[in-house]
Amino acid sequence: MWKYKEDTSEAIITAKNHVVSNHKREKEIKLPPKAVVFCIGSAMECLKNNYNTRVILNKIPKFIGGSECLIINEHSNVCFVHGGYGSPAIADTVETLIALGVKDIVLIGMCGGFSNKVKVGDVIIPRKVLSEEGTSLHYYENIKFVKQSEILISKGLSYFSQHFNTYQFNTVTTDAIYRQTFYKEEYWRNIDCVGVDMEASALLSVSKYYGIEPNVILLVSDKHPINKEDKNWNWGNPDFKSIKNKFIINSIKYAICDEHN
Repeated sequence: MWKYKEDTSEAIITAKNHVVSNHKREKEIKLPPKAVVFCIGSAMECLKNNYNTRVILNKIPKFIGGSECLIINEHSNVCFVHGGYGSPAIADTVETLIALGVKDIVLIGMCGGFSNKVKVGDVIIPRKVLSEEGTSLHYYENIKFVKQSEILISKGLSYFSQHFNTYQFNTVTTDAIYRQTFYKEEYWRNIDCVGVDMEASALLSVSKYYGIEPNVILLVSDKHPINKEDKNWNWGNPDFKSIKNKFIINSIKYAICDEHN
């Protein structure tokens, strides 16, 4: 626990004051009300290659790095950014987007599957995400699972099940990619989780802290061995590049078809 019940003091650095502190601008930045946050390295390039896009910010003014911010010219109510990797980076992205006027956030990411219930290329819209990252504990005194809105789960299932094998299984977010031991993954399976990523629980918890119900959509990118006798871990499969591009394109379509809701 790192958030203390008795602590009612203000944060020394906030996203709102960081946006203007060392980024002297002639006018206030105001982003569209909806943001798609990609945690997939090729997603922004795929967006630019398939849609008529425009850069509205060369770099979102995050504390840690910051990607360009794009819109599709025919759908100006939705913006697209790369959120970075890991929970501190995604929390920074969420804080910054909210400071710039965003009210609706969709995370499009990937996860490793460690259950026989899923395979590479499946889509998971988690009902709840186990937080095994440290960022969320700076926003909440105690946190274990972070739930996703049932309404958003239903919307996601309705759309993505037309294009992929789509499930609403639970997942887990970790800070330690090299400490996903056989023991730990068996524990995760025993509490009904099927996949692991590095951002989802932090994005959910930080968004909810500010009163926003975000949507999390994950593509299973790789399959972990269930036990030591199984085939060694390997990334993706021979068709994964095309599966990933299809997932990105459909994620964009999902976001813009619902841009006014």
